[in-house]
Amino acid sequence: MSYLLINAVLLAIPLLINVEWPDASDARFFLGAALAAQLGTMMLVVGLPVWLMDRVPLLRPLALPSLLALTLLWWVLIVVDARVFNQFGFHINGLVIALMFDGGLLGQLGLSSGTWLLAALAVGVVAACQYLLVRILRARRHAGVRWRWMALVVPMVALSQGLGIWYDAQGRTDAMAGLRAIPWLQTTTARRQLARLGWAADDRSQVRLAAQPAANAALSYPRAALQCQPQRLSNVLVIVVDSLRHDMLSPEQMPNTARFAADAWQGDQHYSTGNNTMHGVFGLFYGLPALYTQTMIHHRRGPELLRQLQRYNYAFHLYGGASLAGARLDRAVFVETDAPLHTASPQVAPDERDRDVVRQMTAALRGQPADQPFFGFILLDSAHAPYAVPAEAEQRFLPQASAGAHLKTGRSTNPKPLFNRYRNAVLGADARIGELLQALDDTGRSDDTVVIITSDHGESFNDLGQNDWGHNSNFSDVQTRVPMLVRWPGRAPAQEPAVTSHMDVAPTLMRHLLSCTNPPADFAAGVDLFGPLPAQRPLLVESWTSRAVRLGEETLLVRPYGMEVRDKDYQPIKDSRAPAIATAVILQQMQLLNPGALHSPTAADPTG
Repeated sequence: MSYLLINAVLLAIPLLINVEWPDASDARFFLGAALAAQLGTMMLVVGLPVWLMDRVPLLRPLALPSLLALTLLWWVLIVVDARVFNQFGFHINGLVIALMFDGGLLGQLGLSSGTWLLAALAVGVVAACQYLLVRILRARRHAGVRWRWMALVVPMVALSQGLGIWYDAQGRTDAMAGLRAIPWLQTTTARRQLARLGWAADDRSQVRLAAQPAANAALSYPRAALQCQPQRLSNVLVIVVDSLRHDMLSPEQMPNTARFAADAWQGDQHYSTGNNTMHGVFGLFYGLPALYTQTMIHHRRGPELLRQLQRYNYAFHLYGGASLAGARLDRAVFVETDAPLHTASPQVAPDERDRDVVRQMTAALRGQPADQPFFGFILLDSAHAPYAVPAEAEQRFLPQASAGAHLKTGRSTNPKPLFNRYRNAVLGADARIGELLQALDDTGRSDDTVVIITSDHGESFNDLGQNDWGHNSNFSDVQTRVPMLVRWPGRAPAQEPAVTSHMDVAPTLMRHLLSCTNPPADFAAGVDLFGPLPAQRPLLVESWTSRAVRLGEETLLVRPYGMEVRDKDYQPIKDSRAPAIATAVILQQMQLLNPGALHSPTAADPTG
């Protein structure tokens, strides 16, 4: 036990180098308690297997070598992770490990071939010191800390988690942001439950967050102060149809949207930043890859786009057929807006929720003062499973599966009836889009409103023959490629064949709506949709459990052992390595918001 405690204290040093200490003394105590609890947990992870071995006579000879090996691994992980975090702002995870195996990250960390010998020597020295420490402590058998004191780790973890729940509920970003430097720390939240009890402010009422500095030492976002001087403030309406596949955009399937497309800019090869709602909408508003989602949640930092719109006194109209809080959009995207997040009334039947929120939104648009610009966002949920098709709705595509059929799918399931139900739900969503567009026409706001129609992600119906249903399960075109339509008053319709991303929407609005002169790299990883577009473009895409890189027709899955390359049919390509441009762009994007980052000398030019 004394041996592990000494190592934990020494290993706190490289972690403390990365810690940004808050000013408030209580926040400092919380951060220290969280660090101590995490190191204590690591002591348990290393020590418990050895303790069990020592109590089994057959395994007892392996106890000491196992203790030394696990402790040495602990040292290597902590020291390397501290270096990774210092440069990139991320801890070792599947993406980092994959980049290490592909070689690009090792060069970024300064671990070129010439330094491997020194690294091996350092590991040898640490191993020798560990062995010497064990010998010294064994000679003093009756001194030191006993194993039973390890039980203190449990109340330490409980204390740090309890404080984390409280500080998160109170919106104490000074306390929560410091946790980023502690590797592999998982924090619990209960803000909604505490808000119901009156012990926490509702997320959507925290206007004070908007008054915080735009950047601080722990988060360089934006990287430079934005220079924006809009001459004319147009309205913005963003319509997101949940789970809308890219191949749904046709006159038969979506007649209202197809007519709209004839007057719009259209991205023919447009990709979401994720295969689920949170990560898809995150990229749309922040202009960043969705791997930054947790960073923004920890900092309670909304997108710069919405901050600038608030600065120019835009009215916000935010609606969701499903709860926007349920999709966690209240935790990041809308965390700094004081506008309410509307959803359907509890008395409304599930398959009528979209109709209800569209009715609410059209009423709000009709009541919007003509002399104030507005920003509208609506998430239509009917095309999301279980695919809402009210009995009185048009059912153009038959045969149609019954409600709940999405729960009974398997490899042998005929996809057509369920796909038809989905198509009828999309048809219903298109009718709601027609009502929204009609409301703009009726109020005379069409000519001064930028309208964007897109989706958060696609939807699978075993298209790959790999028992793939729904979303959040793969990164194929079916789940990540979505429609993107932008009708901008004064701009001619166009079809863009180049690859575009959700990350491009925020830079485009900042440039052409708010006349921001900063290069997009100051606040985003995307590019201007109306400017020169990249000829070759790797795109990071995210799910709740994994991530990948889309590059042309190939998908590069991030695995712990490296990059697994899939072809256009999502089949593994044997003996294939990730292209250098993919790893270079990933490394570049990982460093975007880290104030101490070293820019990659090999990073690809995102516009070239």
